[in-house]
Amino acid sequence: MSKHSEALDKLRALSDEELHAHLVAQRRKLFEIRLQQATGQVENTSQIRLIRREIARAMTVELEAQRTQ
Repeated sequence: MSKHSEALDKLRALSDEELHAHLVAQRRKLFEIRLQQATGQVENTSQIRLIRREIARAMTVELEAQRTQ
């Protein structure tokens, strides 16, 4: 199994509330890293890309859950 499908399986196993909390936490993390980037404190700029992808995965799973209800 690939890392991508493992990440999706983990997200699909979460309840709706846990998934929403995960999404909020990832958005907060992205906000904090963007602030650090603006002040020149970020060393690993690839984190932004990884977090954006994680947010997209979580949103996709959230939409899937809404459509199946």
